[in-house]
Amino acid sequence: MSSDHGVSRSPKAMALTLKYQDSDEHLLRRLGQAVVLQWDELPDALQDVLIDQAAGVADREDAPHEAADFERFIRGVKAKAV
Repeated sequence: MSSDHGVSRSPKAMALTLKYQDSDEHLLRRLGQAVVLQWDELPDALQDVLIDQAAGVADREDAPHEAADFERFIRGVKAKAV
């Protein structure tokens, strides 16, 4: 991604969270699955940013979610053909 001045900048986790309608939650789940399925194709630095971002966002469910939880999930999840 480039800034307005053409200078390339590295992505970083932001102190933000998403607000979305209940009816759109299935879209968020599908987008999350797409990211996990493409995980190994992403640059390591982007993987790190996504893990940090995931650990930092608020969720509708109050469940612990540390960076290590997401890393363990991504390593342990299995893909299957549809």
